[in-house]
Amino acid sequence: MTSMLSGRSGKGSIFVWASGNGGRDHDNCNCDGYTNSIWTLSISSATENGLVPWYSEACSSTLATTYSSGSSGQKQVTL
Repeated sequence: MTSMLSGRSGKGSIFVWASGNGGRDHDNCNCDGYTNSIWTLSISSATENGLVPWYSEACSSTLATTYSSGSSGQKQVTL
């Protein structure tokens, strides 16, 4: 618990969590404990065409969306 309070020079830690990858199974991240926490910022994804990827889960806790690959035929994010 100490690291949660002392991160960022005493301002606390920031937790960012993917909204979910269970879209193929019609999963919903509103049921996931991590994304449902008031202390978590859930981030979703969009394909290069601005569509919802096949793996993305619907979720009311999603704060923002960022680019990610939708399928093998689309551009991939590489590091």
